[in-house]
Amino acid sequence: MSATSMPTIEGIELMTARVPLPQGPWGDQIHHVTDIEVAVVDVHGSNGQVGTGFSHTSGWCGQTISALIREIIPDVIGLPLSPRGLWQRSYKYVHDVGGAGVTTHALAALDIAYWDLLGKTLNASIVDILGRVHERVPLYGSGINLHMSIAEVIEQVKRWKAVGYHAAKVKVGKPDLEEDVERLTKIQEAVPGFPLAVDANQGWNFPQALRAFKMFAPLNLLWIEEPLPSDDIAGHRTLRERTNTPIAIGENVYSLNQFAQYIESGSADYIQADLGRVGGITGYLDVAALARAHNLPMTPHFVMELSASLLATVPNISYSEMTDGGRWGDLRIFAEAGREEGGDYIPSDRPGHGIILDRDYLKAHRI
Repeated sequence: MSATSMPTIEGIELMTARVPLPQGPWGDQIHHVTDIEVAVVDVHGSNGQVGTGFSHTSGWCGQTISALIREIIPDVIGLPLSPRGLWQRSYKYVHDVGGAGVTTHALAALDIAYWDLLGKTLNASIVDILGRVHERVPLYGSGINLHMSIAEVIEQVKRWKAVGYHAAKVKVGKPDLEEDVERLTKIQEAVPGFPLAVDANQGWNFPQALRAFKMFAPLNLLWIEEPLPSDDIAGHRTLRERTNTPIAIGENVYSLNQFAQYIESGSADYIQADLGRVGGITGYLDVAALARAHNLPMTPHFVMELSASLLATVPNISYSEMTDGGRWGDLRIFAEAGREEGGDYIPSDRPGHGIILDRDYLKAHRI
């Protein structure tokens, strides 16, 4: 199908929902999350097909993102379907109000819908359109478990290993750092040889982070995630120069330029781009290409059902994150997607991204 025969964008519908966490609030060093807000976009093509996209926040500002989506919609109506072209046009359109953050969240919902519409137009999955590199994508178990007892965390990690997940990640950030060390030591004793990473959720200042890295060094951790505020690139660089444990970063990094600064300064070892925060599939693929150029693995954050699917098209991967209780199927945002099998994720073969939303549940929680 030539570019001139691509459908045009005839209309765009938008809905925002606030979805409660069925297992109760999530918490770490800096967050207390009671729900996920989701902006859902349906892009109608002139060929009668509809592409669906989404963006999310951890419980607040969903309506701010939706307001910006409404600003973008009139500028793209009537244009030919071209996900990358539309992304660049809209990025220029909104750049003056911010190059990253709310702007890239808004672009993500539209961009995912464009790619979904493209797949449905071509009657092919996005994975096959982009080029399938992996048939299966390895997953690691991730827990929002700082509040849990060490016995509970150990049972959680044992369950992940039994399922077949390839590694585990747990929260750190107890007021007493020695307690973190004790908890991690007990996990490794209970589940020997199982790769273990930790997530500090931006909760330390530099002296605290430096002390933590030095105390964690004998544990030979897979990585320490977000030890400092995510916009402190210089601090991460200094920390990386003075310690040996790998650093994972990207959950709260929003633009290609920000990732470039992290990578080129040697401040990041695992790249955890969140496709909802980097502008959708187009932004995610740009970050993946940048990481590949520096021989760094993509290890994306959240929305496993789509993130893991996209990893099937990326050569430079380590794992995708399976958040315990945070799968969008568990949250009833998604009614159908790909499937897990033996600790791996297998993307859907449906045309487009292959994800079907639970529309009735989302409408029941519409803002």
